Amino acid sequence: MAAGKSYLREDVTDLFALDDWRVRSNLTLNYGIRYEFFAPFTEKYGHLAFVDTNPIASGQADAFSSLNETQAGQTGVSSGSLPNSLVFPFRLGLAPRVSFALRLPKQTVLRGGFGMNYTNTQYATFATAMAHQPMAKPGDLDFVNEQNNVSSTPGAYTLVNGFPSPATTGSYSVDPHCKLPYVEVWNLDIQKTLPWGVVLNVGYNGSKGNHLNVTSAPRVAEGSTGTNPNNVPFSYEQSAAFSKFNAGTLRLNKRLSNGLALGANYLYSHSIDNAGSVGGTSTVVAQDWRHLEREEGNSSFDVRHKVSGTYLYELPFGQDKRWLTAGTASHIFEGFSISGTFTFATGLPLTPGYSVAVSDVAHGAAGTLRPNIVPGISPTAGGATLKKWFNPSAYAQPAADAYGNAFGNVSRNSIAGPGTVENNMSLSKTLQLRETRSMEFRATASNVFNTVQYTGIDTKLDTANAGQVTSAGSMRAFNFTARFRF
Repeated sequence: MAAGKSYLREDVTDLFALDDWRVRSNLTLNYGIRYEFFAPFTEKYGHLAFVDTNPIASGQADAFSSLNETQAGQTGVSSGSLPNSLVFPFRLGLAPRVSFALRLPKQTVLRGGFGMNYTNTQYATFATAMAHQPMAKPGDLDFVNEQNNVSSTPGAYTLVNGFPSPATTGSYSVDPHCKLPYVEVWNLDIQKTLPWGVVLNVGYNGSKGNHLNVTSAPRVAEGSTGTNPNNVPFSYEQSAAFSKFNAGTLRLNKRLSNGLALGANYLYSHSIDNAGSVGGTSTVVAQDWRHLEREEGNSSFDVRHKVSGTYLYELPFGQDKRWLTAGTASHIFEGFSISGTFTFATGLPLTPGYSVAVSDVAHGAAGTLRPNIVPGISPTAGGATLKKWFNPSAYAQPAADAYGNAFGNVSRNSIAGPGTVENNMSLSKTLQLRETRSMEFRATASNVFNTVQYTGIDTKLDTANAGQVTSAGSMRAFNFTARFRF
């Protein structure tokens, strides 16, 4: 843990040009370019530090052999002259974009586009981590006191060995030439207006993330005995990861007419990546810093199939409706409507692994080690049940090398998790009191059919409940509201 105070600053420059061109009466182009410059964070008093090291290079078996804590304003032993931010700014943030809309015969429209977007949120992550490293200018007091709670003293903790001394090397390193992550996105969509007020859309969406961040924990292993020779627990962050996403969509929407409106969407998609964090998830440390390509797997948010939709039906009773247009019955039954939403989707992927061990914590890779797949045994055999969602017998713990490293060959996010079955429904009645005043009563039911929704699976293979469902979502619930409009 660490404690300290810092005053961070970041500089941002943003220039862009955008134009619309009506090429023909049925064709419109929109195009432009944006230039973004993000200077990494600096600290008012130079209180930023990191572990300066020599990272792995192509074809190099050993690396990270030099570990030296370096502070803003100093020269790194491995990296040489460094800026006050310790990370060099990225100056090539050009982001072009173009889109078009083409109107075709028979109420058909074709749309498409391509664009690039950069993100600078990683700079804040870098600065926050570097502001909590144990370093000071000569003659000053340390601006942070960091303890990693990793002790090499065997036996029970005592007043003598139970409180480790503050770290002096630090626990965080980042590539000073780390590039800004950016994503390329593209789409193509054709829209067709059908009879009865139905609109059909068929589309394709794709994206590719570049220079995404991946975190590793370099340490000694067989074949790389020169790596981190003292096994100092630290993490190394670099912009060496990617993501790829492709999706096909089919959408049907019926505009409100005769009291009925419907919408339904089908999505088939697949997303893969080898990034440490993507899709808003917490950072996952790569199990083997020498082979980041082996981190490639399904993204944590990968949902292969998804059907969703909405509906609204206004009951045909009351004035200007089909039945009960006058009288007492009209006042009782008019203004009723039924609406709802539904979602049916395959589940998010899960990663098999093992409970956190002290050795993993010491290596800086807690909870990221994976098993080996057992040849000839299917991970899905007899699965998808309450007591056995997947087959734990399909996995085996890999043998550790002489330095305690055990790297499995199973891919990240290789187990399909429980899917989604969601139905929500509302019944409402609106009383028109005057021209500008009305009263609405609404009863809403979430999970209206009381479907059991599994939400948790024990993926730790060394527990008694391995492969079993451990939790479920909320059951049916009602909500009643009244609203007065004036």
